[in-house]
Amino acid sequence: MAEVVDMSLQALGDVEFVVVRLEDDRLSPDILEALLRQVESGAIRLLDFLLIRRLGAEDWHLIEIDADEFTLAGLGLDTPGLVCEDDARHFASGLPIGSLAALILVEPTWSERFSHDVDRRGDRILATQPIPASIANTVLASALRQP
Repeated sequence: MAEVVDMSLQALGDVEFVVVRLEDDRLSPDILEALLRQVESGAIRLLDFLLIRRLGAEDWHLIEIDADEFTLAGLGLDTPGLVCEDDARHFASGLPIGSLAALILVEPTWSERFSHDVDRRGDRILATQPIPASIANTVLASALRQP
C-alpha cells in the first residue's frame, strides 16, 4: 500500500471505484490523459490509483503506480493509500487470469458542488442511486424499441 504522508483530513463526498482492464498489459498515456482531462474539468478528484494483476484463481498482485509517471502526466493523488487490499481482492476476482487492470478511486466532485449549492438554499438531497451503464443502456434500448 502507498504510504500516507502528512496529509490533512479533508471530508469526502461520495466516491466511486473505476476498474479499467489494460489491454496492452501496461498503463498507457491515454488513460493518464483521460484522467487529467476529468481532473482539470473539475468533474472528479483523483483519490487513489493502483494496478492489479490477476495471477490465478485466488492469486493477485497489487502494483503501486509510478509516482514520477503520474507527476509527468500532471496528476497527483489526493488520498494515496485509501484503497485497501480487501477492495483490490474484490475487484481482482472479476478479472480474467493473467490480465492487468487499473483500480481507480475517484470522487465525482460535480455532485459535491451541487449538494453544497442545494444545501445553501436550505433544501436537502435525500438520496442518490447510481445505475450501472449496462442496465441504463438496456432500459434505453428497450424504451426506444417501443412504439
